[in-house]
Amino acid sequence: MTDFPKTVRSVERTLQILELMNRAPVVRVRYLAAETDIPAPTVVRLLETLIAAGYVRKIGRQAGYCVTGKVAALGAGHHGLPQVFNFARQTAEALTKHTLWPTALATLDVDALVIRFSTIPMSPLSHYQSTINRRMTLLDYAHGRAYLGFCPEEERQHLVALLQKSAADEDEADAIAQRAEAVVALTRASGFGERTGNIQPETHSVAVPLRMGTKLVGTLGITYFAKAQVHVTGLKAELKAAAEACTAGRAYQPVGTSSG
Repeated sequence: MTDFPKTVRSVERTLQILELMNRAPVVRVRYLAAETDIPAPTVVRLLETLIAAGYVRKIGRQAGYCVTGKVAALGAGHHGLPQVFNFARQTAEALTKHTLWPTALATLDVDALVIRFSTIPMSPLSHYQSTINRRMTLLDYAHGRAYLGFCPEEERQHLVALLQKSAADEDEADAIAQRAEAVVALTRASGFGERTGNIQPETHSVAVPLRMGTKLVGTLGITYFAKAQVHVTGLKAELKAAAEACTAGRAYQPVGTSSG
C-alpha cells in the first residue's frame, strides 16, 4: 500500500484560487467556487487572507477581486524559460541540429542579458557544460549588444543610465555613454550583436534580437570556436532565418550548409 504524503488542504485551496485569479483580470467569488468546488464562504475567507497578505485586492463591492503586483514575487526564484519562448526553444534546437554549434536564448534582467535556455547538451561542439543563468553584459557580449542595439530608444536610454551608475565620476559616465553609442551604431549597421576579442577569446558569439510579434522579448545567439573553419556569413544567415521564423510563428527552415 502506498503512503501518500499528508498535505495542508487550506494551502492547496489557496494555490488553486491564486492560479485561477492569475488567468483573468477580475474574478468573482461565484466563479472561483464553481471552478474549484470550494464552498463560497470558504472562498471568501481565503480571499480575505490573501488580501491581508497583499496578494489580492477587492475592486468595489460588486466588481470582484484581482491579484496585485506582489503575485509576481512568487515566481522570482524560477529561472526557467517563460512559456512564450516554447516555440523559440524548438527553433534553437533545430538551429543546433543544422549547424551543430550551441545556441542560446537570453532575456533582459535589469542591466544584463541572462541565458535562459541553451542547446549545449545536444551540441557535439559545446565548449562548456552549461551556461544557464549566466549574465551577459550589455556592452561586452553578443546577447547584450543585440538587445541594446535593437531595443526601443527610451529603453536604451534607461539601460545606459543604469550602466552609468557604476561610474566613479562624470568622465567615466561620459565614456560609458560614448561606448554604448558606438556599440549600438555597429550593431545596428551589421544587424548582429557580436562578441570577439579579449572576452573568452577561444570562442566567438553572434546574437540577434528575438521578437514575438513586434515586441522585443530577448535574444537568440550562437557560439563557435574562434579557430574553427566556420563560414561566418552562412552562420549569420541561419541565425537570422531562425529569429525571423520565431517572429513569424513558423518552423525554421535552414537556408544552406553552415556547420563548417
